[in-house]
Amino acid sequence: MKKVVLLCFVLLSFTQVFAQSRPDSIEVRKGFSTVYRQHGQNLTPKQLLAATQSNPEAYKQMKIAKGKADVSSVLGFAGGMLVGWPLGSAIGGGEPNWTLAGVGAGLIAVGIPFSVSYAKHTNNAISIYNQSAPQALIPSHEIKFGFTGNGVGMHLKF
Repeated sequence: MKKVVLLCFVLLSFTQVFAQSRPDSIEVRKGFSTVYRQHGQNLTPKQLLAATQSNPEAYKQMKIAKGKADVSSVLGFAGGMLVGWPLGSAIGGGEPNWTLAGVGAGLIAVGIPFSVSYAKHTNNAISIYNQSAPQALIPSHEIKFGFTGNGVGMHLKF
């Protein structure tokens, strides 16, 4: 029995333990809307732009995508407001201006291709980024058995 325990201590003294680490990649989750996540957190277009800054090619694609997202947001907001105002008037019993609602619907329709282009450029940027994403280093841990100041013991080094 003593030989088995001694053998285990000797074998463990030469063992290195590696912890798991997550890569620095960005994941794309598609559902009702596309969500971009890194380290468990959802990313906005501005955060995606900052995340891809380390890769010039991905950053260039993401800058284009961010511009498309901004235009789409402005057109969508203005169109939604122009559609909502007459609808609110109609619900409230007033006289709705349906021309305004038509212009709003047109702005929303113009914003849709910008939104699609944003998604295309963002997915392209993330693909480029993930192909060359710097992988996190796997830190090594060492376990050593031997003599310490208080006798025989185990030394764990991070």
